[in-house]
Amino acid sequence: MRLHSPMTNRKPLRACGLLAAALLPIAALAAPPQAADPAALAVDQNIQKLKEQSLDVIQQAQAVEQNFLYPDYNRVSIYVGVAIAGMYIKDITVTVDGGKPVHHEYTTSESYALQERGLHLVERLNAPAGRHHLQAQFTAQYSDARPSDPPFTGSYDGYFDKTQQPAELELSLRRSGYLTPPELKFRDWRAAQ
Repeated sequence: MRLHSPMTNRKPLRACGLLAAALLPIAALAAPPQAADPAALAVDQNIQKLKEQSLDVIQQAQAVEQNFLYPDYNRVSIYVGVAIAGMYIKDITVTVDGGKPVHHEYTTSESYALQERGLHLVERLNAPAGRHHLQAQFTAQYSDARPSDPPFTGSYDGYFDKTQQPAELELSLRRSGYLTPPELKFRDWRAAQ
């Protein structure tokens, strides 16, 4: 017969104590959630309303600023789009009436967004009513092209007529046929309506 001393009985107690201490945080997570403080909830809702109102004010202020900087009778907006599956535009340069060229280099994510029928506002400018000269040059490449494959380049050279209404112009990278190289096609949205 073996006698148990008080020293041998402490080991199981310690093990149970350590186990209980380890499981305590898990038990706290499993406890049912306490009811939210109504005052804290009301403050949170008020903060959300203020955020929404401030976003509305910012949007209105930006619209007023844009209308001031680019009034309808002078505003010309030039957009770029891509209508060729798998074609990533690398960069574009746009010039109106021989003015300062506007150049934009596209990131991979921007090129991808244009694949989803997106449009990119390349330039917004003021121009008086009348005939205007528009020039653009682009560089593009297929998304699966090898590094040794040369990129496609091309240009557009044409005119558009500006009236007292805002001009919304699109330069779309397209192909006329399956085996033809990509080219920029011009579209005046106002005239198309």
